[in-house]
Amino acid sequence: MHASIPEPEHTARETALSQTEAAASRPRAAVWRDCLLTLSLAIVGGFLMDAINAPLPWTLGPITAVSLASLVLGRTFHWPLGIRNTALILLGYAMGRSFTIETGQAILSQLPLMLMATMITVLAGIFTAWLMFRHTAINFTSCLLGCVPGGLSQMVILADEIPDADLTAVTIMQTLRMLSVVFTIPFLATHVLPSGGAAAGSAVPVTASYETALLFATVAIVGAIISRAIHLPTATMLGPLLATIVFILLSGESAPLVPVHAINVAQICVGSYIGCSINLRQLKDYRGMGPVLVGGVLLVLVVSMCMGLLISQLTGASLATTFLATAPGGLAEMGITALVVGADTSTMTAYQLTRLLFIMLIFPYIAKGIVALYQRRMA
Repeated sequence: MHASIPEPEHTARETALSQTEAAASRPRAAVWRDCLLTLSLAIVGGFLMDAINAPLPWTLGPITAVSLASLVLGRTFHWPLGIRNTALILLGYAMGRSFTIETGQAILSQLPLMLMATMITVLAGIFTAWLMFRHTAINFTSCLLGCVPGGLSQMVILADEIPDADLTAVTIMQTLRMLSVVFTIPFLATHVLPSGGAAAGSAVPVTASYETALLFATVAIVGAIISRAIHLPTATMLGPLLATIVFILLSGESAPLVPVHAINVAQICVGSYIGCSINLRQLKDYRGMGPVLVGGVLLVLVVSMCMGLLISQLTGASLATTFLATAPGGLAEMGITALVVGADTSTMTAYQLTRLLFIMLIFPYIAKGIVALYQRRMA
């Protein structure tokens, strides 16, 4: 039985555009005051999460504090995209600095496993979409795009290209899925699974000259610029990561360690932006979605855990690494978690990137084919 839901007043795209236009039309002083308020909330949220030993406190704290403050106060907050991108450059470099030739060879040998993990995760998402369609009044196209574990922005863009997709429904489903994953997976990786090794901030810092640090900073920034120019997914994180890897392999230089406090600041910047992007008030427009979506997320997590166990047994990698590699999270969120728990960021990135590229390059055709087949059957 399909539950009735009210029509949302605005699409997700209209809401995003109106917020952007509003921010652009405000005086610069007001914009900076708003950013300082967002930063204050984010820092308080981070300290509170850290005090209760929550996983990823400096990412989840800002997300929780900013999104809840927006709901309670009935207003939107803003965080500059440029600051988030700068933080992603730092995190991308931190993820790429540990790459070695041996790591690359191991990744190439695991390519069949990467493709298998990707296909199984996508199939689990499609099954969740079918369950969502059966138990809500949301059309099948929107359920399909909202439940498959791809990036929020990529799925919303794809929804915009398919006529009968509900942008708001897709945005809310992907947001709820992202929140479930972002809060669940770090907890499992931090408190349940065995650690992959030393965390990012616990390693002994290597001595590096200012010239070496400046050189690697330049490499990371150039990587981000090139990636944006050629429209790579998650360009400001993936570009520095790939550029750092290539430079290490070509030069043989040892990359300087990133201080743990810098990692924490970067997490605050990313978490603040995510928190500002979440509109919890929209949840009331889609009653009945939550239980099915949570059940679907749990299903995908169980599938990911089973795949992680299998890949760990086959490759000898730590369970933390293989679980994060197959988990249905975003590259940024899983990368931060991998840095914190000491997982192999290179292997994790390879698996996550394989799924991301599959979803961006191949899944749109699969989704359109499934929708066309469904529409022909219903005609």
